[in-house]
Amino acid sequence: MLDRTVHIVFATNFSDACHSAIPAVARWVDQLGCRLTILHVYDSRRGLYRDARSRLESFFAEADNYPNCDRLLLDGDPAQEIASFCENMRDTLLLLPPSDQSGLPRPWHRSLRAKLIEQLPIPVWTLGRTLVGEPIPAGAKHLAALVSSPEEGTSHLRYGARYAAATNAILHLIHVIPNVDEGSLTHPLRSAGPLGEEYAEAWMQDITASLESAPKIDLHMEQGPVRRLLPQLFERTGADMLLVSRQAACEPQLLRGPVVNPIFRRLSAGILSVPLTPEVASQTKLGALNPGFVRAS
Repeated sequence: MLDRTVHIVFATNFSDACHSAIPAVARWVDQLGCRLTILHVYDSRRGLYRDARSRLESFFAEADNYPNCDRLLLDGDPAQEIASFCENMRDTLLLLPPSDQSGLPRPWHRSLRAKLIEQLPIPVWTLGRTLVGEPIPAGAKHLAALVSSPEEGTSHLRYGARYAAATNAILHLIHVIPNVDEGSLTHPLRSAGPLGEEYAEAWMQDITASLESAPKIDLHMEQGPVRRLLPQLFERTGADMLLVSRQAACEPQLLRGPVVNPIFRRLSAGILSVPLTPEVASQTKLGALNPGFVRAS
């Protein structure tokens, strides 16, 4: 997570979203004093090396003032080259903004972000919805994390708690309780998550009690459709970044493979996907509510 990050890899294709991400990158490098690598992958069959190099050198020119900043130009398939560069790294954060601003579905498009989120053992930061010329909201003292289901683990929550403690920020836990209707009959087949407000509140309280490192935790819960309620709950937190599990970050699509969860297109914020680090849970109320729950460090 950010409090342990010693290296930020900023993968750019020079899109508007990449330019929108520059203030966030600058803030993290200033705060953490970490090494920064600005990475671009080009296709030598379609463009010249000197043109790609020129664009890379001119992108985020202010970064050259940092004592530990490198610019790396690679030739090949972006997914393969970025994965090869990052796969053996630890304490590294990969920044991977989207390639377009529209947020509209693109038929047959295969998501580079989703592929790398699922493949790499490091956190991956991306953007939800951004508009040309619109800065990313600054909410340095507020950090939000999405609690989706017991199966996703709590790695992202514990990472968030440590970062909140290091920056004296408030950690906001968001959970949308599923509606109870005829479709709820299949819910236990898909998830051990609790149904009903009373059980969900007990579950969230137990998670909160397990995050000892966070100085202050606020809970945000409502029952209803997640596509409508998640943007509303997130806006109330005042945060500029939402932590999610790898499971919540991506969803499978027939023929196209995994894609970044479309719900995040509704959020004007950074989305940080944290990989699972499993650890057997002790017997707590959470374990009693969800016997199959795996707690992660």
